[in-house]
Amino acid sequence: MGDEALKLRVYITSCNIKKLDVKFYNLERPRAWVTVSCGEQTHTTQIGIGLDPAWEEEVFFNITDPAVDKVEGVFFIKCEKNGNEQQLGDKQSYALNKLLKAKATYKGLVVPGGKADMMFTATNFGDEEAEEEDDAFMDFL
Repeated sequence: MGDEALKLRVYITSCNIKKLDVKFYNLERPRAWVTVSCGEQTHTTQIGIGLDPAWEEEVFFNITDPAVDKVEGVFFIKCEKNGNEQQLGDKQSYALNKLLKAKATYKGLVVPGGKADMMFTATNFGDEEAEEEDDAFMDFL
């Protein structure tokens, strides 16, 4: 691989949490954003308005070891009216060892009421193509 730094492209597109119970979470005029991190590197999207904001934001992370490194994602929501800010759902981790080189792979950040959509692309690491499925278990047919 040489001395070239390994890079992961994370493209955070949008979210749709329209099924969220806004009364339960005490939200009026909701504002939402996502924070993704890899080790010490962090990116936070712009604050989106409503329950289905579009961010269309791209960030690149330096990767040390794709077999070990993980990207973590956290979804936040805030009530514009009362200032109540909270993490929505759990922090989620995404392994990088199965990504294909230069092929965008969908990742969803699942939260109550919906999900945020992201695409991960291993720019210069990963397998060139998916591993062959081992269908030896079907030999009995």
